[in-house]
Amino acid sequence: MCSTECRIDDLNIILDIFRLTKKITLNFIFRGKMTKACIKNTLIVIPVYNSESHLEELLLRLLAAPSSMDILCINDGSLDNSLHVIKKHGIKCINLEKNRGKGFALRTGLTYAKNNGYEFVLTMDSDLQHDPSCVPNFLKTQGKESADLVIGFRDFNPLRICSYRFVFPSLGRISGNMPIMRILSNYITSCIVSCMTKQNILDSQSGYRLYNLELFEEAEIKTDRYQMETEILLNYIRKNAVIAHTEIPIIYNDEKSYISHFRDIVNFVKVIISEWLGSRE
Repeated sequence: MCSTECRIDDLNIILDIFRLTKKITLNFIFRGKMTKACIKNTLIVIPVYNSESHLEELLLRLLAAPSSMDILCINDGSLDNSLHVIKKHGIKCINLEKNRGKGFALRTGLTYAKNNGYEFVLTMDSDLQHDPSCVPNFLKTQGKESADLVIGFRDFNPLRICSYRFVFPSLGRISGNMPIMRILSNYITSCIVSCMTKQNILDSQSGYRLYNLELFEEAEIKTDRYQMETEILLNYIRKNAVIAHTEIPIIYNDEKSYISHFRDIVNFVKVIISEWLGSRE
């Protein structure tokens, strides 16, 4: 009896190894044939909430690019003139009557892109903290690395930034005037995600990203607010996505922040715990 059970166990192990080898081989084969992101198959998605002070400049800079891409704004219940600015420049817009959260707006944009034939989505914030001139770098990095997700990372090394801020204040511009607590928060959460996933994630909170929509399934993403970007990152890693990075400058415009630090830290912890529990099942 024991001998039979041992043989069955050995057979199951062999089958598991075979399935894993097949998966790795197929991934390797199709990776080389992976579609590259370009201006024709990529949609820029911008979640917008009370952003009129910077939104017009952002749109003008994107439209003036030598090879401009299609743009979709998700107006997330703005109370200012953001919607007017979007319509003024003839940008495609999905207008949400009430504020649903950045995560919901991003999911709306990603779903629209996938349903309308786009293969990639480039997400960026509406407050000019993401430099539009960096857009070509995302496409180049995706093509070079055959990446499923390209993250725009800011160099948040706390020791270096503190030295610029306090020891060499004339170089403070390198840290973009971002509050030290924001820098530490981003650095720590990136370390947590890196340790958890065993991948080097340089900026887990960056919203400047290029997604391969082949891996995106709206039903798998449950959160509506800022933690959604952590959730979708973990979701892609769980699917063995190739993650790449391209460096972007730290820009902080002293714009009013709509992040509730306590609430979003709690939500980040919830996402991490949920992922950890799921990995143990």
